[in-house]
Amino acid sequence: MTGIKLVNDAHALLSMRDSDFDAYSAYGEAIDNSIQENATKISVLFDSERGRNNYEHINEVAFVDNGDGMSPEVIHRCLQLGYSSRFNDRSGIGRFGVGMTLGGIHECQRIEVYSKEKGGDNWLWTFIDLSKIDSCRPDPDPDIDIPEPVVKEPPINYLEKIDRPHGTIVIWKKYDRQSASASKLIEETRIWIGRTYRFYIWDGIEIFINSEKIFAIDPLYNETKLTKFPEDSPSEIYEPIIINWPAPLDVDHLDQDESEIQIRISFLPEELRPNRGAGNKKETIERYIDRNQGISIVRKNREVFYGPIPFWPGKTGEWFNEIDRWWGCEIHFEPILDRAFTVKNIKRGAVPELELKRTIFDKIGPTIRNIKVELREFWDKVEEEKKKNEKDNGEVDTGHSPAETVVKETTTDKTHPTVTDPKKAEEELISRLKDQKTTEEKQAWLAKWRSQPFSIEDDFWKSKEFMELKPLGGNDVLLYNTGHPFISELYTILGKLQEKEDSEEKELAIELKCLIDLLLISHTKAETKFEPKEKMVIGDYNEMLNMNWGQYLQNYLNSWRDPDE
Repeated sequence: MTGIKLVNDAHALLSMRDSDFDAYSAYGEAIDNSIQENATKISVLFDSERGRNNYEHINEVAFVDNGDGMSPEVIHRCLQLGYSSRFNDRSGIGRFGVGMTLGGIHECQRIEVYSKEKGGDNWLWTFIDLSKIDSCRPDPDPDIDIPEPVVKEPPINYLEKIDRPHGTIVIWKKYDRQSASASKLIEETRIWIGRTYRFYIWDGIEIFINSEKIFAIDPLYNETKLTKFPEDSPSEIYEPIIINWPAPLDVDHLDQDESEIQIRISFLPEELRPNRGAGNKKETIERYIDRNQGISIVRKNREVFYGPIPFWPGKTGEWFNEIDRWWGCEIHFEPILDRAFTVKNIKRGAVPELELKRTIFDKIGPTIRNIKVELREFWDKVEEEKKKNEKDNGEVDTGHSPAETVVKETTTDKTHPTVTDPKKAEEELISRLKDQKTTEEKQAWLAKWRSQPFSIEDDFWKSKEFMELKPLGGNDVLLYNTGHPFISELYTILGKLQEKEDSEEKELAIELKCLIDLLLISHTKAETKFEPKEKMVIGDYNEMLNMNWGQYLQNYLNSWRDPDE
């Protein structure tokens, strides 16, 4: 009786397409191979086209490097699962010999490899194609061979990206596992590569996506070299924390009992965290600080984890909140501790095992808590100084200033309701709203109203109206009726969101309030474009009102999100 193969090659390959990769970690495996082959320039090239519903479909992705290239023997086996010229070698960033192929078939059906060895004469080519496997048959052909490499010139558009007479080109074709539209995927890949390979970029390796050079992203915000913002002030770095951790007893060929883990903690500079609510500013988003609520784990200078660590020992809700984006933490370890950090063969999702996790928590906890205390005290001081300056300068604020500023700085038409006597209208409104104020205080409020096209004031009256426009002759005031259930409930919800000042809800409350203010101002602005007689044709009026409302709102939102445009 003949033996039965332990693994059915065809079924195994098809099932491996559902391995624990995402697109970014799959791309990373190809980049890792280029780095291991001493490449100094790596290009990731996406070929995509726009289809239905504006969705951009990827046709193929190529990884092009100027590394040492592969010998004929190595290129013939480079796509073989389990083969690696460095298998179980812990001296570099690779180890297991399955990453690039597994990553490739997770995303596509066909992988082609061109490689020219340093000192070699010709480019050699081979491939695998899973579409040749008939997955509908109950017993697909188990004999899946990798063709012997043949001499073949790579496509010229890829070859011209190589600045040496040798290198490797890996092309993923028949791309059928796309997780997002190409433009979104490319942008996220740019961010992922910039952070994951930051140490290699700082060491001189250039990485490109579609000819655009990738900047390094430092989650500690300490090293500004080769980042998008090299002129930024560096963060404060605390004294490194060193943990000597036992090496696994069953690791062969290593004559050491323990290995050093180094932890670096940073506190971002004041100019990047000037006040509460800075987490959603344009400057913050451009630097990806709004994503910086977690820890970076780095293996051999290659990041293998980034984000909140699962099942963290701290109290629920105490860690990895909005306030935690203003400090950074980076944990470095050597490959001998792969098991302690539960590193997978795809170098994705690595996190410390339970005992090590608790040790790290105990070591960094005091520093992080001190940072947050200092941060709160700094913000409190900023707010106190702001209130004092406003009082000294006679400035006033109703809590609606974010929306008022957006409207003031957005270019729109100058349509306003006609007012027969603007001065009288001002006097009546200031008496209604600010009757208890001093003459100087009333003048300050009038100055504010006159400085911007729309101001928002809270008032209380018994009526079914929840807002009312008070024209002042080109500088109008929108009154919110705090006695109306809508305004009352809205302020209750916003108040609850803002109760925990260190949570993300505080910033969301500020954004939500601004959005609602802009929504109501844009409606009021749209109404001012119509004379009373035009309102008699109800259908036309409603249609034009909604169109104008939407257009004003879009303009305000564009200014809100990108004030420089």
